[in-house]
Amino acid sequence: MAHYLHRAFATEQGVRVIHGLRLVDDTLPEACGKSGVAQMDHLVLHARGAFIVESKSVCDTVSVRGDGSGGDEWTRSFGGRRTGMASPIAQAQRQAEFLRRVLQEHRADLLGQVSLGMRPLSLVVNGTTQRGFTKMPIQIVVAISDEGMIRREKGWKEPTEPFRSFVCKADQVAEKLRAEMRQHRASGGLMSSDEYGVWRMSVNELARVEQFLNSRHQPIEGDGRGPRSTGVAQRCEDDVTPQPATKERFGAPDSVCKGCGGRNLMARWGKYGYYWICRDCHKNTKMPTVCSVCGVVGEKGLPVSIRKEGAKYYRVCAACGIEERIWTEE
Repeated sequence: MAHYLHRAFATEQGVRVIHGLRLVDDTLPEACGKSGVAQMDHLVLHARGAFIVESKSVCDTVSVRGDGSGGDEWTRSFGGRRTGMASPIAQAQRQAEFLRRVLQEHRADLLGQVSLGMRPLSLVVNGTTQRGFTKMPIQIVVAISDEGMIRREKGWKEPTEPFRSFVCKADQVAEKLRAEMRQHRASGGLMSSDEYGVWRMSVNELARVEQFLNSRHQPIEGDGRGPRSTGVAQRCEDDVTPQPATKERFGAPDSVCKGCGGRNLMARWGKYGYYWICRDCHKNTKMPTVCSVCGVVGEKGLPVSIRKEGAKYYRVCAACGIEERIWTEE
């Protein structure tokens, strides 16, 4: 997905893309009391709002249907087996609300005042002339991997209020974002019949927001990588000879071999579930099912479980809706 977004927006004026952003805020605690965390696969910032792109690696089929009360229910099929999964739309909506609250808390550092002509009205309506992020459009896009299939059951359609959300294949995301940006630019003004185009920020404010979010990134302990940004200053290098892909290891920092206490582990799975095998002493260690975000401990697959798709291992927490990749096979 990062490849598609980079190709589409690396040279786009007024668009910034941040990959792998993880925000932590003590003032927004989780239910368990730990600091609040929001981890976004891809965040696309533009002058009139933002998009959160939630990537889902699917080798077979994902199905989605309405739950009868305005929500959505998701299942995935793999190898002929169908299992439930947390709603990626709801997951991204929680991320959006977290992001909005963090930005709103720092609005005075990121945005200027309302225009002189609007200040009397702003004082009456909002009690301040300081612009903020409460009305910032943050739209949701669920990107299904190219090899996966999407089944919309019983005529299910994506939410459209106050702005459109999308569930689509990864290669379709960039064009859908462009279309939404065009609608935001074409709409707007006090007499607008919808919310499109009403909120906006300047190019300088956009740059400040990007810099602020990059500065707030907190990687999971043991993963020193920062968020990767794609901005107008960066160009696609089509003439550069491609380099071999780096094989990534995502290992929980608390995972140690029960045999020798080492951390030189690799993930495996078998008849009795998922486990680590030590490269040094070759002992097996059960893979812990502890959510790194809310701290919930899983038991017998609930509420925290491990799943595997192709070469990738994921830890899924039904309690807080977080799904994180913990290993990629070599």
